[in-house]
Amino acid sequence: MAASAWTVFDAAKNFIGTGSLPLLTGIMRMSLHTSAASTNISGAITTWGSIGSECTGGGYARVTLASRTWTAGTSAGVQKFDFTDPIFTASSSTITSVRYAVIMASTGASQGLPLAYAALSTASFSVTSPNTLTVQIATTGVFTLA
Repeated sequence: MAASAWTVFDAAKNFIGTGSLPLLTGIMRMSLHTSAASTNISGAITTWGSIGSECTGGGYARVTLASRTWTAGTSAGVQKFDFTDPIFTASSSTITSVRYAVIMASTGASQGLPLAYAALSTASFSVTSPNTLTVQIATTGVFTLA
């Protein structure tokens, strides 16, 4: 499933600038959230835990982001942040009410610094067992810096 355009959290811009949120080192994960997270996502988020409304069921687990890169973009002077398309698996039952994906730098088992979010659909949907959900990252990456 192709995500809508990613929105970088305001706090993430500061975290990147101060080195608190390194893009290529450490562990970065993607989590899935319900439509109830929309109120928190659009606010002044500074911690992953303050987003809330994470999806449950189906053996759901956050996915570690693999092959993260910071490379030349489509035109001169542009750099992009990208990674391999993450795959979520509904292994034991249905993952319900999926609406948003959130990227975070993991700082603990259920903690992290939020980087960006995207709506995966205009309405909530479910992933039934034993199906998978692949979040397709655009060829232009999650975000660019020009």
